[in-house]
Amino acid sequence: MAELPLCKRVVEGSSPFPSSTFIYYMHKKTKGYIAEMAVASRFLRMGWRVLFPFGENNRYDLVAEKDGEFVRIQVKYVTPRNGALDINCRSSNNWSVDKYTTKQIDTIAVYDSKNCNIYFVPSARLNSSRIKLRIKAAKNKQRSKINKADDFLFFK
Repeated sequence: MAELPLCKRVVEGSSPFPSSTFIYYMHKKTKGYIAEMAVASRFLRMGWRVLFPFGENNRYDLVAEKDGEFVRIQVKYVTPRNGALDINCRSSNNWSVDKYTTKQIDTIAVYDSKNCNIYFVPSARLNSSRIKLRIKAAKNKQRSKINKADDFLFFK
């Protein structure tokens, strides 16, 4: 059986019907925890301290600190589609939709669920509610006004 991305698992033999299979879809909170732990691990390996804010009502998911410099990081778990990562640059709930600003976060860390890469998009690059990072070349061969994912692999 082929390995599926983390968010989708085929489970065999768990059903009361002997030959049945079903697909388990991971809860979005679990996806978020996976992405946050991956980003925290990356920062720890780079020599940063990692702090997690208490509670749910924060604009950032974690803070990294090194030599007195603090960086507020919003983490996104994204599955690539059509050769790109489509990143939602806002948070929403049942009552409101809020775009992230440079006053609230310093960077968005994007966890690519397919290949486990992490991309760092500075908040200064956020000028709309979405940004796309191209993993593969565009099918229409467009080259201008494209954000190449490889340009965001390293935290600056």
